[in-house]
Amino acid sequence: MRLPPSTIPLNALTDWLMQLWSESLATHQRRMLCIQGEMAWCDGITKIVLQKIIEDNAVKPNEHDYIAISDRQLEFKSVGYSKVETLLGTETALVIVDLFEGINPDVLCIASGLLMQGGLMLLLSDKPENISTANDKFANWQSGAQNSGNFIHYFFKELGQYPEACVFLKQNETLASLEKIEPADVCTIVGGKTQEQRNILSQFDIWLAHKSLSVMLIKADRGRGKSTCLGFIVQALQSHTGMKLIVSAYSKLSASILLQQAGDVEFIAPDQLIKERKKADILIIDEAAMLPFPMLEQLVKHYKKIVMATTTGGYEGTGQGFLHRFLATLPLDKLLSLSIDHPVRWTRQDNLEPCLNAVLQLNPKLHSIAKQTATGATLSPKISYRMVGIESAVEPTLLKRVYELMASVHYRTRPSDLRMLMDNPDLRLVLAEQGDQLIGVLVLNSEGGFDENLSEQVYLGKRRPKGHLLAQMLTAQASIKNFACYHGMRVQRIAVIPSIRRQGIGAQLIKKASEYALDQRCDYIGACFAFDAEISQFWRYCQFPLVHVSFSQGKSSGNHSVAVMKPLTDQLKVVGVQLLARLQKKLPIWLVHYLSDMDVQSIIALLRYSGFESKQSELDLAEVDAFMNGFKGFDLSYASLQPYVMELIAQSCESIAVHHWLVEKAIQNKSWQHLTYHDDKVSRKHCQQKLRELILHLGINQAGSD
Repeated sequence: MRLPPSTIPLNALTDWLMQLWSESLATHQRRMLCIQGEMAWCDGITKIVLQKIIEDNAVKPNEHDYIAISDRQLEFKSVGYSKVETLLGTETALVIVDLFEGINPDVLCIASGLLMQGGLMLLLSDKPENISTANDKFANWQSGAQNSGNFIHYFFKELGQYPEACVFLKQNETLASLEKIEPADVCTIVGGKTQEQRNILSQFDIWLAHKSLSVMLIKADRGRGKSTCLGFIVQALQSHTGMKLIVSAYSKLSASILLQQAGDVEFIAPDQLIKERKKADILIIDEAAMLPFPMLEQLVKHYKKIVMATTTGGYEGTGQGFLHRFLATLPLDKLLSLSIDHPVRWTRQDNLEPCLNAVLQLNPKLHSIAKQTATGATLSPKISYRMVGIESAVEPTLLKRVYELMASVHYRTRPSDLRMLMDNPDLRLVLAEQGDQLIGVLVLNSEGGFDENLSEQVYLGKRRPKGHLLAQMLTAQASIKNFACYHGMRVQRIAVIPSIRRQGIGAQLIKKASEYALDQRCDYIGACFAFDAEISQFWRYCQFPLVHVSFSQGKSSGNHSVAVMKPLTDQLKVVGVQLLARLQKKLPIWLVHYLSDMDVQSIIALLRYSGFESKQSELDLAEVDAFMNGFKGFDLSYASLQPYVMELIAQSCESIAVHHWLVEKAIQNKSWQHLTYHDDKVSRKHCQQKLRELILHLGINQAGSD
């Protein structure tokens, strides 16, 4: 084989590659090989590895001899970056990741999880000093923004600190000496199961017999065999005669290992389970953290026994949020929480996993601060706040601490966010620090400032410039044609250490960000987020008006996205009034049609946040009065009754409980048989009378709280 010009002789290069491969196999250690040089040279080295090692040497022939991930047209089979999640669950001895069109840290993490013990992971790229971020499609944070390139240099420099895990092969440079690495102990498997898997099966038998324990959770990082363990549980359950069993997951693909191990078992998607209310004695959920939070809540309410497994590490960016948010809602006496600590796909002494964990912050270890119990609102020592710009020479150590905090408390923080923090010049950080410890962070993004032509293109749905979420939402969805012309700031993330929340730190971060936006002569400051009752209370407290509700649901949260916006100029105050009037006018229709899947508590919070006012005529109120006195039925009164009840809820105090029927029937007009707590034996006449009593009771409570 001929390679592009290089000072390294082909025979010496081939021998060096064979030595690297042999040592990895012999020690059961996974290694990363960074091949850096011209594209044609790197491709040639890859073909040597494929031909000399895969075809001629030690790998048994099967379809997963190697996995290549690339968006280029290569001379060998590869999978595009957008399809990389379809590889989850597979394993191979050789992984090839092509970085010539950009570096995506999320893909790197997924790729490393596919690599078996003794395997080799190739990273193909130019030398860091020659890499141009202008052609990096994963570095286009804001339209027109010049990428700093900090992450690329940080990434390869940090990898160089782990010679036992990462080796560099550079064009026209001397072959690196291969350091001797300690062999790793192979995982002991008896009867196809590890000791930890056998322990969990024993615990499962106890859980199954325990009537009060409703949820069994198996937590593990990637490569620990948790999905396989779920398969063993399914196999054990299939021996129970007459027991109805259903398997579910975010997708059938994400449950492929479980289904392969379990054999003949019924798989039903979670949304279908909720819609059709399928019955089962036990529900098995794989990768539970990938399901939206409201969906998990409904499944836990509907099924008496659920076994779920989830990845707690940082690959998908959902595991930490799952632990913080969902598990906090489960009573301890209902939950059996188990974990698998030791890897199965690679060894306990694996060198590559701790290397990537450190470089990409995959397992954040957040130091907790004891919540102050003494009187007084301040912490000791005093909390200081400061603004940091990414365009300045920010220490990577600080940005890693910021990312660590974000990953520990936010449900959707991914490794790619670490790159965003290092490279996006449009970001500003507001830091809350107590002494030398970071306790809170706010990520602020510059938005808008489009010319009239581009703003019109956004309004017409023809353009979607990246990184301008709030500006685009209010231009295209809320129909404020020129909104994208205004220059604003969007709060992209905000995180405070959980143990010291509700002490005003988050509100102070917002205040500092607002002051900065005002100093920069911005027209507004706002945020977009997946709506829920708890988060909405924070933004209401910060006095950010709710201006828009999106019809689509977030893929991760399962909640509808909303926009909040605080005007900073007189002109934007007029726009804010227009947006509020639009929201008030359209909300009754939206709640019936486009927001019909929103849960009751979120609708109550939404109405209170919006401060909904019905502005009904005397005729409307007379119709409501006729229903309340039993002179008219529900159907004839609904058009007047709906806004009346919406205003009652909107004006009610947080402490006043609102019955589900007031939302599900009086507002959303769901069928009587689909109402929560509905009894099929009770007549419709009695149901209408109960609804009258609930409305009357809410009105009395609301009047009493004024």
